[in-house]
Amino acid sequence: MSLIPADWALATTHIASDYVCRQFCAIVGVAPKILPPLELDVVLMLGCSHLPRIFANAYLNPVLQKQERGVNPGREEILLTRYPPDCEIILECPAVVLDKFGLIVLWYLPGAIDAAIQNDMISATMMMLGPLGKSITRGTSPKEKWCTDESNFQISEHGLTSGCINLSPGWFLQAHPAPHFQPEVSATLKSDDGAAYCRVMCRPAALVAAALRVMHSGVKK
Repeated sequence: MSLIPADWALATTHIASDYVCRQFCAIVGVAPKILPPLELDVVLMLGCSHLPRIFANAYLNPVLQKQERGVNPGREEILLTRYPPDCEIILECPAVVLDKFGLIVLWYLPGAIDAAIQNDMISATMMMLGPLGKSITRGTSPKEKWCTDESNFQISEHGLTSGCINLSPGWFLQAHPAPHFQPEVSATLKSDDGAAYCRVMCRPAALVAAALRVMHSGVKK
């Protein structure tokens, strides 16, 4: 039983994550089947029912990547030139890429996010066009933020504004160590539209958390 109060938004995220993880385990045959939780709305429930099937398809389709990089990039490049790999890995369906130790280094999950959740993501992005546009920096001045320079972003195929904003309830500024500086709500989240941004992102955020619960089960419980 979850210790998270039922009226917290985090409770929905926990329920969705737990369902996706358990359903994934059921599909791959290591746990019994379960019913979808009634606490989730229909759109989120369908998205969370679709996601573990894609995860299972990927998990049951492992691809071994033998070309593993070492600690000497120069030597690695020489060896790759002299002994090129006999083929390239082309992923066309859900799969996991394994290293030489059998550990998953990549999840390839095309189609993991269903159309309804994608519509939520587009709606959220449309609401944030203003802050996203203002986040882009231009020029080479040292005072500008290199991480949001316009060269880092591509033009959207769907006419959306590219950018990078922070919606964090506990933003910790770089190079501001505790105890002299304490985390605080990010500027965008503190804006008048911050609450609206959170509401429209609820389902996509829950689905992302659910995906991380499967991919990083050791730390996302």
